[in-house]
Amino acid sequence: MIKVFYGFYIVNNRPLNYLLLNISCLKSRKFHISKFVLSGKIYLFRQLAKINFRIHTKIYTALLNTKTMEEIIVRIGGAAGDGVQSAGLTLEKTFSRSGLYISTYNYYQSLIRGGESWYQVRASDEKVRNQGSGLDVLVALNADALERHTNRNINEGGASPLNGIAIYDPGTIHNFKKYDGITYCPVPMRDIALKFDANPLLKNTVALGAVIASLGLDFNVFSGVIEKVFNKKGKLVESNINAAKEGYEYYLQNYKVYRKLKTSNKKLYTIGGGDAAALGAINAGMQMYFAYPMTPASSFLQFVATHGKKYHVFLKLTEDEISAINAAIGANYAGVRAATGSSGGGFALMTEGVGLSAMTEVPLVIYEAQRPGPSTGLPTKTEQGDLNQVLGAGQGDMPRIVLAPGTVKEAFDLTKEAFNLAERFQLPVFVVTDLYLAEHDETVDLDLSYEMDRGLLADASEADYKRYEYTENGISKRAFPGQPGLMHNEDSDEHNEYGAVVSDAITDPTQRKLSMEKRMKKLNLYIKEMPPTPTYKMEDAEYVVIQWGSTKGAVEEAIDCMRKNGTKIGAIEITHIFPMNHDIKKLLAGKKKIIVVENNYSGQLNGLIRKEFLVDTQFLGKYDGEAFFPADLALSLEEMIFGKKIKVEE
Repeated sequence: MIKVFYGFYIVNNRPLNYLLLNISCLKSRKFHISKFVLSGKIYLFRQLAKINFRIHTKIYTALLNTKTMEEIIVRIGGAAGDGVQSAGLTLEKTFSRSGLYISTYNYYQSLIRGGESWYQVRASDEKVRNQGSGLDVLVALNADALERHTNRNINEGGASPLNGIAIYDPGTIHNFKKYDGITYCPVPMRDIALKFDANPLLKNTVALGAVIASLGLDFNVFSGVIEKVFNKKGKLVESNINAAKEGYEYYLQNYKVYRKLKTSNKKLYTIGGGDAAALGAINAGMQMYFAYPMTPASSFLQFVATHGKKYHVFLKLTEDEISAINAAIGANYAGVRAATGSSGGGFALMTEGVGLSAMTEVPLVIYEAQRPGPSTGLPTKTEQGDLNQVLGAGQGDMPRIVLAPGTVKEAFDLTKEAFNLAERFQLPVFVVTDLYLAEHDETVDLDLSYEMDRGLLADASEADYKRYEYTENGISKRAFPGQPGLMHNEDSDEHNEYGAVVSDAITDPTQRKLSMEKRMKKLNLYIKEMPPTPTYKMEDAEYVVIQWGSTKGAVEEAIDCMRKNGTKIGAIEITHIFPMNHDIKKLLAGKKKIIVVENNYSGQLNGLIRKEFLVDTQFLGKYDGEAFFPADLALSLEEMIFGKKIKVEE
């Protein structure tokens, strides 16, 4: 028998509850749970590795249980070229049409064929905020996927192995090791598919039919999605529906329904983060987008390429990122709302353009989607490592605004806001996201209403037009080329109120000082107008987590778990990263511990928080290329707060 004691040290004489997990048989994995108080020798969590399954998922669902809603997590695993993503997208659309909220996770490599790829969909009758930590249904399209997602000793960056049913093709996957606690459901996918078409990818549709059956979903809803996906192409639609139907019926004839989901007739809409940002830009009146393709900023580009023409948006694929940012600056100078976008490596080439926008006070929106670096790094993985790059891009001191959405909806809303801010304050505005947010889908409810603010504009009545007039708040009136009576210079060199260059030979120190202060004090006005910093369950919080970007969903779910265990903890989301909102200092006052959670190695926001507010913080980072999973995050946070460890006795 193995006894696993799970709990905390006693902190400040606070009585804490512990769980004793008596595992009488590892093979059956049946748990008897009772209250227990920890005593004796303490072992580190990693020493549980000798047990042949991931104990933390059981702890998560037992001690940190937060699942009051009906939900399912389905993962489709295979190799690049197996149609994994297409199958996942079809499944998420079926969930959505069934009135279920979804959140997805797309795991793939920089390969056209081969390697490892999987697509995960979490669906629930209530709003879900992240990809989740468990796994209920696995569709394995090859032997590697079956082993990888059922073996308890394999950790995919925090993604849990299967604890449910595995659907696979016994004709192509055989002689594999079976693990306890998993119901194996072989379905002859290839044989069924060949009845209707020779296309090898048709087996995926058979597998999806089996998944739909295992969850008790309406097949008619699924067939409707197939018709939509294949755009009413007669024979293709027919063969896919027939193959799916046979997979559906095969499952029901041979296996029990695994979990019947609670569906509804709600009209729900899903969209990815990059798509939502692009839609927000179009909704804000963007008329031109200039870019050179680079993952993961390409989802924004692809959305504009697909839908932009319908909304009269001009798209230009430039020869490089230098051209992209300069073209966007030129368009904005001419009075057109335009933007550019890239990831860290491509954005590096845009650095001089950022300075040009700031010096000439030409509005500019830059969509920066992060991926792991340095250099080419990991093109298809996620990280939050470009914050310092964005904050430092350019030459010398210059004003900029940096926004960081944490959800797909925020990607839409903050991109809309970025265009108004850029024109109101006449400076570069960044919308900073990452691969996880850019390429994962969520159920959203978007507000398409929008009030455009073009800022201060000059007109022909100006008797003595000064493009860079020294005003109290630093904002001067803009004029566009061709406006009668408003001719002026705009130059990347330092200049006076009229835009005339102040050369090195006759530089007036007073002039330089006034021009620098004019540009920088625009941020003082912006800080006064900033919206309140978003918080989560901070009313009685003794401990606080600070997060930014795509970590939001995992942080909030981890906090829900910890609160159920009695930990008074809340979160602050930094959506407006630079300049910082002064209300953050008040929110942090008196907290016992402040932990900054980031998907990077060095704690880039953590450093900024410490510098801005002179507070003592701790940093919790993740830099393996994958997003945070709420179970791992909850355990890590509690260990940082209470010094919790785990004891194992044999």
